[in-house]
Amino acid sequence: MPASSRAIIDLNAYGHNLDVVRNHIPRECGIMAVVKTNAYGLGGIPLARHAVDCGVDMLAVATVSEGIALREAGIHIPVLVLVQPSESHLADAVEHDLRVTVSEPAFAERLSEIGRRMSRLVPIHFKVDTGMGRQGVDVERALDTMEYLVRLPQIDIEGIATHFAQAEIRDDPFTLEQIRAFKKLLRDADKAGLPYDFAHAANSAGIVNYPHAAFDMVRPGLMTYGVWPYDIPAEQSPLRPVLRWISQTVVLKDIEAGQSVGYGRTYRAEARMRVAVVPVGYADGYRYHLANRAEVLVRGVRCPVRGSVCMDQIVVDVTGLEHVRLGDTVTLIGTDGSETITPWELAKIAGTVPNDILTGLGWRVAREYVD
Repeated sequence: MPASSRAIIDLNAYGHNLDVVRNHIPRECGIMAVVKTNAYGLGGIPLARHAVDCGVDMLAVATVSEGIALREAGIHIPVLVLVQPSESHLADAVEHDLRVTVSEPAFAERLSEIGRRMSRLVPIHFKVDTGMGRQGVDVERALDTMEYLVRLPQIDIEGIATHFAQAEIRDDPFTLEQIRAFKKLLRDADKAGLPYDFAHAANSAGIVNYPHAAFDMVRPGLMTYGVWPYDIPAEQSPLRPVLRWISQTVVLKDIEAGQSVGYGRTYRAEARMRVAVVPVGYADGYRYHLANRAEVLVRGVRCPVRGSVCMDQIVVDVTGLEHVRLGDTVTLIGTDGSETITPWELAKIAGTVPNDILTGLGWRVAREYVD
């Protein structure tokens, strides 16, 4: 179907970024590629398939339904559901051979019952809270909880996991304390003879800033999609951008001095200007807070967004841009000529994080895969 904008996803760049991850971790360390939330908005099934082709050890999703979608697409490697699901979804998780994150003993008891009823051994990943304050058993109670879990029938503790709260900060005392507490738990579990296959903690920021915390497996998400876990100049990043989001000019017109643009009349022309209408708005994921602050690329030139971001369109100042024509490509994220607009750039303007920018790409944005 015709689309007003396209997200062009470079699968070769995704594979390159997985290689960058490998270069940051020990040779024996595994990779659990995070493809949750439709692979950060870029397409869960195509990117999961490519991750498998690139030799990752596991995949991670957020929900049971995401895991089932991968299974129905013919993906058979281990898949971990990162968020402890509701009890009503557990039978489906077991039936489709999904690993489930466990944060509560009572939840594991329910899984044990389902496993016994279905005659299935249920692999779980035991989540430990070392400071994230979200999922997981408090690290002080984790050893006792593990001792209880290993006695449950049909339950296999395949993994032990924690999550860093601010690993994007180098040499952060809080993160270092999280690592210390997790390492102590693993030592205590080994001394107690509690069986598990591997431990994992590091997200993208942890992989980059705390390589000694790779443990047995890492969980890269953001960096596999070409976004460094903290803001650095694009030319300094070893990653390749996976996403290029483009649209086109559909209206060209002149605005006279003093004339306003858009809802609320938030922009008024100081002099006569040439503007282009681009059929992309906040319904497509181009954030409302980018109004009057963001830029797009037209013919390799940065052009400012003028006036409010509407549901379906934005207005761009192309004054002085020679040879601009209807149908010219407009780059919202990506590179045109020598200029680049990154998810980090838009995130800082919108007061959010690049993950939010990527996952916000709307359903109207056509995904196109190239390699």
